[in-house]
Amino acid sequence: MTYEDILSLVTKFYGLATTDFLIGYHFRIIEDFDHHIPRIASFWENQVMNHVTHPEHFPFRMMAKHFPLKLKRGELDRWVLLFFGVLDEHAQSVPAHQMYIQVWKARIDMIRENFKAHPAMLQQS
Repeated sequence: MTYEDILSLVTKFYGLATTDFLIGYHFRIIEDFDHHIPRIASFWENQVMNHVTHPEHFPFRMMAKHFPLKLKRGELDRWVLLFFGVLDEHAQSVPAHQMYIQVWKARIDMIRENFKAHPAMLQQS
């Protein structure tokens, strides 16, 4: 799986996420979000492939960047559901990437658990 593959999947996911009825508002407030997408792709390349093609995107401070959002638990679960859908569709169309998709999904699960383990990351209502 290449950076370009990851960038394509990230772009597809955020195309869905920005228009989603439940979580879209989080993404629509980001100025120049299209400029931010390659950085997100680098984050996922690091998570899935253990290297980064574009080191200028470092550092990744994922938890700190998301802390002010005060996500609701349902929003986090919706993010996971949408992302898994994009990844599953890709795994079906490109069977050679199935191993990478499984790693990616495991990392998403890990991030979800990290958010849940830090009560200040999620709204308690």
